[in-house]
Amino acid sequence: MATEKQISIIALHGNGGGGFRFDLAKRLFPPNINFQNPTLPGFNSIGTLPSNYSMKNYAEWIENYIKDIKSPRILMGHGLGGVFVLEFLQHFPEMVDGVILHSIVGANLNKRIFPKVMRLPLIATIAKNIIASPITRPLISRKFFQKKIDATYKNEFFDSFKKCEAFERMFQLIDYSWFKSLSPVNIPAAFLWGEKDWILKPNEINDLQNLFPFNLKKIIPDWDHFPMIDRPENYALEVTSLANHLMGKANVFK
Repeated sequence: MATEKQISIIALHGNGGGGFRFDLAKRLFPPNINFQNPTLPGFNSIGTLPSNYSMKNYAEWIENYIKDIKSPRILMGHGLGGVFVLEFLQHFPEMVDGVILHSIVGANLNKRIFPKVMRLPLIATIAKNIIASPITRPLISRKFFQKKIDATYKNEFFDSFKKCEAFERMFQLIDYSWFKSLSPVNIPAAFLWGEKDWILKPNEINDLQNLFPFNLKKIIPDWDHFPMIDRPENYALEVTSLANHLMGKANVFK
């Protein structure tokens, strides 16, 4: 039997989180997948982010992080993490062989009310504190997760919002003008979405597809927004399948 091709997947988390969001799924990937899940600057930490830290700075941080990771490389982003993937591709597309964009932010920022409200003074801070509060966690947990999750992990999930220095800044850095400034990239891309995702609907994919000459989409009927947490086995399986498929297309774009 032929040895499976080694693939490195670098997964970028969403707002209010950290690399730990992928920990439950990480151990379930097959041996040929080198799965890396860093925590981005200003997330799950306080007092570490320069006031002028830009989207390009994030792209440069990712470039420095992945440069020593063995190729082929798949860069994956979930939620806001997908925004960092898109920014990265504007500067360093040659460093990756494909991307997986999972329920990402961006295309409909001019139509969605939530990001507009969050740009108002203090609103994002209030929202962050509500999500992080021990009082509201039981209610929010039932909304965020499809299944009951480990209490220790759940506390880490919500504590990270309180410690996320970058949370409010993201609503100022990312707007529709940023999305419209993006140029198409010749990198094979896969869009991965949950049909039951109530935070970002699958129709977000439509405009995003214009950024990639080759792209495919997979919408999973049973998934909500955090399948890496409440369906980790299935998540590892689907991401591995997409990574293998992208590798079959990567050489076309070299």
